[in-house]
Amino acid sequence: MVDFSFILCYNRNMQILEKINLFWDIDRNEIDPQVHGSFVVERILEKGDMEDIAWAVNFYGQEFVRNVFQKNSNKFDLKSNNFWCLYFNLNKTECTRKQSTRKQSPFWQR
Repeated sequence: MVDFSFILCYNRNMQILEKINLFWDIDRNEIDPQVHGSFVVERILEKGDMEDIAWAVNFYGQEFVRNVFQKNSNKFDLKSNNFWCLYFNLNKTECTRKQSTRKQSPFWQR
């Protein structure tokens, strides 16, 4: 007997992982969604659409996706960071970037 749920899940995984706008810089054939979960979710949070997010939450779970965001929140621009904080219902203090204490020199003196 054929397990059609596995086939449907496999096809949906391949559709998401084959999106050029998400994984344009790597060989998509070498991505394993189980092994490279954090990388896949980070890319989806950064460059994906709502369909991709729904897939990630369905495949990995809300908690995993939220943890990936929290670990990498400093990599996102301010607008995206604010959106994901609202989406995951996180405190502003959890999403606020830490200001650098190092004084920046003017660009003409670098």
